[in-house]
Amino acid sequence: MYKNFVLPAENSLVNLSSDIFSHFNLKTTSKGIGLNYKHKKLCLIVLDGLGWNVYTKTGISFGDVKKATSVFPSTTSNALSSIFLNRFPGEHGIIGYEIYVKRLGAIINIPEYTSAASYVRDSMERAYPISTIFNYESKITALSMAGYSTINIMPASIEHTSFINLLYGNTGINSYSNIFHSFYVLEENLKKNYDFVSYYVPDIDEISHELGPYNNYTIGSAGYILSEIYSIIKKYDDYDFIITADHGHIKVRNTINPGNDSGLCSLSTLPPTGESRALFLEYNKELEEYINNHYKDLLIVKKSEKFYNGLLGHVSDEVANNLPGMIAISKNNDIYHFPLNQEKYSMLGEHSGLLPDEMEIPVIKV
Repeated sequence: MYKNFVLPAENSLVNLSSDIFSHFNLKTTSKGIGLNYKHKKLCLIVLDGLGWNVYTKTGISFGDVKKATSVFPSTTSNALSSIFLNRFPGEHGIIGYEIYVKRLGAIINIPEYTSAASYVRDSMERAYPISTIFNYESKITALSMAGYSTINIMPASIEHTSFINLLYGNTGINSYSNIFHSFYVLEENLKKNYDFVSYYVPDIDEISHELGPYNNYTIGSAGYILSEIYSIIKKYDDYDFIITADHGHIKVRNTINPGNDSGLCSLSTLPPTGESRALFLEYNKELEEYINNHYKDLLIVKKSEKFYNGLLGHVSDEVANNLPGMIAISKNNDIYHFPLNQEKYSMLGEHSGLLPDEMEIPVIKV
């Protein structure tokens, strides 16, 4: 293992998920992290991209704060699936932004549920509903079936998409048009005394990608959002509030396109998929040797290794067959982007690897 890596441990997002849903007496997949709730009602706030590095630089402090870890790969589709399905990455298999799904014979953009070369959201849904590929019960659905009232607050741009329907099931969704509107929607729903409220905000992640995690506007935006949220939640002392993130961000150094490497491409059965800091590849010995010889800043982890299973949690038999044969993890701040479409790829902040800035996240309980 590379010495600077931070591994998912017993304070990961899966453990936080178990902590939350066991509070409502649901069966969970792991032990919790011991948040000791005071009230029956809970509100989970996920601030996409709020790494520990950004959080501490805001100077905003309230509630009880723990340092926790994301899951691996440290990316939104994996993290949100791990939280709301309450499964380890190796148990749900939704481990990257783009993954090869053998049943579909295609590389799929998971949040958009479309071909990774396409621009058409949810284009796969009619032929293969996402629930037939990833047939898991949402814990939010389980809450509703157990008699608890729930509401889920998110941007209107993702409301009722295939991926969101998988995570939240058929439960209530209240959407918002922008960050300012979201504060209003949050407060209005807290007034309605739901047993469980979830609130997802993508803004910090979007700014971090564009400007990098240490830009003053990134830090300032994160501080503003935290301050506004705190001004709302302190009015509702009959709830326990949990504020966390799906991952953090590293500051990007170099962007490398493996598609320009004819040697790598000739040895690859499939183009590299997954993430820009955690490349998914089908295994063959020649390809492994080629990467080890030509990409010294990538660590190869093979599916046959015990470390692979440890990174993804408890790998289930039903998921194992669809997982990549090996994962190449960036050791430094470089990103690797293989373009499957014509979109320009230029990021100053990125995530999905195992460095502290992308793996360490806050868990704030108020």
